[in-house]
Amino acid sequence: MTGEWLPPEAPGGPAPQTPPEYPQAQPGYQQYGWQPQPPPQQPPNNDAVAGFTCGIIGVSLLFFTAGLSTILSLILGIVAIPFSRKGKRNVEEGRTPKHKSLASAGYVIGIVTVALSILATLVWVLIFTSVDWDELDDEDNPFDEDFEITAVVRAAAAAIRLLG
Repeated sequence: MTGEWLPPEAPGGPAPQTPPEYPQAQPGYQQYGWQPQPPPQQPPNNDAVAGFTCGIIGVSLLFFTAGLSTILSLILGIVAIPFSRKGKRNVEEGRTPKHKSLASAGYVIGIVTVALSILATLVWVLIFTSVDWDELDDEDNPFDEDFEITAVVRAAAAAIRLLG
């Protein structure tokens, strides 16, 4: 074996073989082998979520409008109570283990929303009925007709200057 030429990759023997490549799985085909099973799906408790959401929106509207949204807040509070009660019943009867505390919170918030809405309605009715509208006079108004005309003329002059 003298004088024989061997390739540099394989000193002293045949070239090593590369492992065969396995074909990639095509999209849409299931791969073979062990695949983890997804956890069993629990049925949702949409009633609890709806009751909590209605209660939170009702009380938030009441707060951010200073009680002027009493009618809408009252409706949302009334809707929140039966939805939350049904959500609690779903958990108690074993239909779903989800959102038991959300249903309880929605029930309490619904009752609070109804109570605050009724209180805000009474307060606004008392405010509007206690004001003597005849006593409010236009003579004390600092914004008379001359003021309004002057303000319009000044605004028009400023607009002309900006455009010119």
